[in-house]
Amino acid sequence: LVFHGAGGPDSFTEELMERLEGDSPDGSYSHFYDWSDYSSNLFKAAFNAQTVGEHVGRTLTSPPSSLHIIGISVGSFAADSCLKTLRTLHPTSTLQLTLLDPFTQRGVLGVGYGVKYFGREADYAQQFLNTDDPVPSTNEACKECAVFDVTGAREREEEIFGHDWPLVYFSRYWGDVGIV
Repeated sequence: LVFHGAGGPDSFTEELMERLEGDSPDGSYSHFYDWSDYSSNLFKAAFNAQTVGEHVGRTLTSPPSSLHIIGISVGSFAADSCLKTLRTLHPTSTLQLTLLDPFTQRGVLGVGYGVKYFGREADYAQQFLNTDDPVPSTNEACKECAVFDVTGAREREEEIFGHDWPLVYFSRYWGDVGIV
C-alpha cells in the first residue's frame, strides 16, 4: 500500500508501483492510494495525511496477515497513521513501514514529530534518507526506523532531484521491496 507525497503521483511513483507489482509473490496485491485532493496545501498536508491514513486503515476490514505500507515524503504521515490504525484493529497482523525521504514536520509547531514517532507501531520500519536537498524536515533519521542514508550512493544520477532520490533508489536498486 503506497501513499504519494504532496505533489501527487508522478513517473517515479509509477516506477515504484511497477516494481512492486513485478516483485509481488502470488496472492499479494499492490495498491496506490491517491490522496491528491488533500495533499496540495502544505500547511495542512501532514494533518490531512493522518486523516486519510486512518480512514484507509479503517476500510481494510479483513485483517491482513501481513502488509507493507510505504509513505513518500508527506505521505509518510498517511502511511504511519494507516499502520497505527491497523495495529489497533488487527493487532496480530505483521506490519512493515517504509518511509522514502519522509517529511517529518507536523504543521508549524510540530517540528520533529515524525523523527520521534514514525515507525513506533510497526513490526519493522525502515527509512530511506537523503540529506542534501532543500526540502525542510526531511534530512533527519527517524528514531524508530532502520535508516538507510542513500545520499552518497554510487548509483545516484545527477539529474534526479535530491528529495526524489530515496524513492528512485528504493524502486531501482533496493533488493527485495516486499515484506522483510
